[in-house]
Amino acid sequence: MKTLLLTTVLLLLVCSSQVLSLRCFTCDPNNANNCKVVTECPSSSVYCRTVVTAESVSRSCEEMCDPGVNVYCCQGDLCEAKST
Repeated sequence: MKTLLLTTVLLLLVCSSQVLSLRCFTCDPNNANNCKVVTECPSSSVYCRTVVTAESVSRSCEEMCDPGVNVYCCQGDLCEAKST
């Protein structure tokens, strides 16, 4: 019984850590036109950031993000698809 309980608790911990990892779209370093690469962010990242200029688009996982002209910040898995 203790083994079953311990296994269940361990599984819950593993699953909960996976749920807490933010996923953002980023750009393929080999193909700047492909900015829909799904990336699991480091645990310290809480924002997905998109910067749009006339020449380019960049996307990244960020710990902090200040929205502004051409800079879009969002929180939540793959949230850039909803904001840009």
